[in-house]
Amino acid sequence: MFSLPILEDQLAHYVNGSSAEAFTNPFDFVNVPVVTREQSLAEDRTKKLTTAIPTLKAPSLGPKKSEAASAAQASANATAASLQYAQALQQIPEFKAYGPVLKSSPVVELTERETEYVVSAVKHLFKEHFVLQFDIKNTLSDYVLADLSVVCTPSANEDGELPEGLDEDFIIPIDQLKADEPGTVYVSFSRPSEPAFVAASFTNVLKFTLKEIDPTTSEPEESGYDDEYQVEDLELSGADYVLPAFAGSFDNIWTGLADADEAEETLQLGNVKGISDAVEHLVKALGMQPLEGSEVALSTSTHSLRLYGKSVTGGKVAGTVRMAYSAKSGVTVKISARSEEEGLAALVVGGVA
Repeated sequence: MFSLPILEDQLAHYVNGSSAEAFTNPFDFVNVPVVTREQSLAEDRTKKLTTAIPTLKAPSLGPKKSEAASAAQASANATAASLQYAQALQQIPEFKAYGPVLKSSPVVELTERETEYVVSAVKHLFKEHFVLQFDIKNTLSDYVLADLSVVCTPSANEDGELPEGLDEDFIIPIDQLKADEPGTVYVSFSRPSEPAFVAASFTNVLKFTLKEIDPTTSEPEESGYDDEYQVEDLELSGADYVLPAFAGSFDNIWTGLADADEAEETLQLGNVKGISDAVEHLVKALGMQPLEGSEVALSTSTHSLRLYGKSVTGGKVAGTVRMAYSAKSGVTVKISARSEEEGLAALVVGGVA
């Protein structure tokens, strides 16, 4: 089914054309992203959570209602952002043959906001390709960056092996990046068909020619010098292959996956302050939809999280997280995941840090 928000927006622009010429060509559905029924239901549920928070008063130990509303609103914003990315990518000629975007990740900050070059990234998955979008801002008022590209290199895993089948296709660079004008570099990789799901860590280096601005003409000098700037690594994990999906009964889903691929791990989360913080962190790290109100923790000592989603290729994925907090050890979690497709459960669990 089509994404209703974008379909409505594009139809409104078409109908409200400023002249009769706007109706010369029929409305084109090509640029309207397609979403699954589960994605649509998950989005509807998220919108309801943002506008109709339960009026029952939770125990004082639980999170405030505003926290649940904020989490739901963040999910709705992420869905809207993904649809906007899909629409923008379809306008780039190099990506037209890639087909629809299966999933776009949240924005990942790769630098501090106070650095001379501010860089963030978004990961886009297509059926046979993987595209990294680097949004870059130059904060140096006296310089421009010419021929700006990003060199992305997959790192070897603990066994010294490189990810299978991730081959760079091309880079779409920025010709010139002036001060305080954002620009975007795209790096495209081919995805393997087997295995369908691959984890990888990319080192990322900006490469460019730094040219000084001539104060008399306010134009960059003809010559400059080559420079490079390394930013944070970027991870491709199991959550990048999973789309949140809604289900009426988690128990039925979990039982139905009893014979599916399964993985589990017990670990301590050293970067969270408590149960509520752990819930928010895990929902993002696992990439699935919380079910049955489990995104709201009513206790500061223990909690169980129930999650469901579908892979970008349509397989069911479910996860449970049991967590406990103590002042001495922090938050300890036991994560279990089941997936219809081989290898995905392990990648989903392994992506939690």
